[in-house]
Amino acid sequence: MAATRSLDTLVKAARLYYEDGLSQGEVARVLGLSGATVSRVLAAARDQGIVEVRIHDPRSPVRRVAELEQRLVDEFGLTEARVGAPNASADALQSVGRLAADLFGERLGQMRRVGLSWGSTLEAFVAEVPERVVPLLKVLPLAGGNPGLDMAAAGGTLVQALARRCGVQPSRFLAPAVVESPHTKQAFVAESSIRTALERAAEVDHAFVGVGTLGVRSSVTIVEDMKLSEAELATFLAQKPAGDISGRFFDDTGAEVGPPTSDRVIGLSLDDLRRVPCVIGLAAGQEKARGFRAALRTGVLDIAVLDVALAQAVLQRN
Repeated sequence: MAATRSLDTLVKAARLYYEDGLSQGEVARVLGLSGATVSRVLAAARDQGIVEVRIHDPRSPVRRVAELEQRLVDEFGLTEARVGAPNASADALQSVGRLAADLFGERLGQMRRVGLSWGSTLEAFVAEVPERVVPLLKVLPLAGGNPGLDMAAAGGTLVQALARRCGVQPSRFLAPAVVESPHTKQAFVAESSIRTALERAAEVDHAFVGVGTLGVRSSVTIVEDMKLSEAELATFLAQKPAGDISGRFFDDTGAEVGPPTSDRVIGLSLDDLRRVPCVIGLAAGQEKARGFRAALRTGVLDIAVLDVALAQAVLQRN
């Protein structure tokens, strides 16, 4: 019944209950509704986004900064942004991991197939996810394996670690994420098992991805693993890459960089990721500002999760 109620009724009921502090019974008397109807109306107000409930746990090592979150949403057209200011007991990486884990928990009811990339920020996120049983959830890799970047603290890949925490079996992607030549990539993607893994990855409804910046941490490793010749490296740099998502490099405008790097990655492309219903981009540290700002321009990210120093740097550069 609540779904058929007018917008005015939803807003009035929400204001009376959440702003004026009336009980559901009192709201029912004011609006001339039954108590059961008020309960449904308030639920509809939450479902339709008229009411947003945020819980701020004072014990949390992260304090969210609403002003920066709203500026990121407004300037980059995001669905949502989460910006964390760590306290003395947490660093930037842990604060981003906690925010992402909180978001993961909040959206579990909407998730059926969640995909992960790799990197230290994703590792911090997975480490913060509490153990629970989510029997209907599937956890999938968005790209092949990367031993240097895709390892959980407890051993195994990040996909395996998150699946263990959710009490489910992980999906596998039995190929390297980065190879040394286009011919090697072609050989791998010709295998039916690899094509199937790519097809499954493209069907995720939520993707948690790390955002890299050229020359910083994981992005350095990715380029090194490609074993580019001097001529290939010159071609790559001439395209003015700014950052990457899952090894897919893009320039400052958000346009994807082509060969020689694009044909050495086995995983979803930026176009594939744009078709995922919800992509959550994670990064920590203001040195990631260039890459993250460029990532926001790719049109891939729906939600950004970052620390306060990085958020400020991204907005200053904009």
